[in-house]
Amino acid sequence: MASFSVFAPPDAQMAPEKMVFLRDGFSTPAFLLGPVWLLWKRAWLPAATVIALMSLLPLLAKLPEASPLLPGFLGLALATWLGFEGRQILAWSLRRRGYVESDLVVAENEEEAEEVYFARLGAATSPALPAEVAA
Repeated sequence: MASFSVFAPPDAQMAPEKMVFLRDGFSTPAFLLGPVWLLWKRAWLPAATVIALMSLLPLLAKLPEASPLLPGFLGLALATWLGFEGRQILAWSLRRRGYVESDLVVAENEEEAEEVYFARLGAATSPALPAEVAA
């Protein structure tokens, strides 16, 4: 089972299609694709920062006492860090856009997380039965 953070959009109408479910844990696409993954997820500022860092890596090889393996090692370290922290970076980017973390759901996959969240939301907003009807 995985845990999903649920982010609600900044507008008050809480449109279900605008809700964002972020799975906690390592992100293989973030590790393998890095800035492309961030751009796909619309995290513009983190993507620009990662691209800037990656463009500086070849310059490190030109330092007088630097090993030629240094840029590759640092690139792998950056990719690994992005794999582990990519979801938190997305959460930060969502918060910057006004999204609010509204819940934490435990589920097998994102579809199940959506079902659990909206069922829980529906149960919380449905009116309680009067005592004589419930008995």
